[in-house]
Amino acid sequence: MRAPVSLLSVSLLTVLSLPAAASDLVDPTRPPANWQTKPSDGSVAATPRAGPKLTSILVSPSRRVAVIDGVAMREGQSTNGITVVHIGKTWVDARVSDSPLRLSLSDANVTKEPR
Repeated sequence: MRAPVSLLSVSLLTVLSLPAAASDLVDPTRPPANWQTKPSDGSVAATPRAGPKLTSILVSPSRRVAVIDGVAMREGQSTNGITVVHIGKTWVDARVSDSPLRLSLSDANVTKEPR
């Protein structure tokens, strides 16, 4: 007569199989394997710039501040060839090299100070 499989045996087999299952998982935050590779000729690859990036807007009754390319700017201020003309709730009108440009962000990134 065979002895029934004990709960301990099943648990032990499950625990021992976990490392094999975990090795198949992929970390979604890990950069691609070739993210630091250089061109084969040894030169440094140029990263194309998509233009100024608006990352945050602060709106209050007393001030409006926009963060563009990591720099906090108010209306009328200029830096790195970008002049802020007007700051809205979710957009900024700017001038870049004398050309008008509207930068936008989603409503999820808007910060309002308490009144």
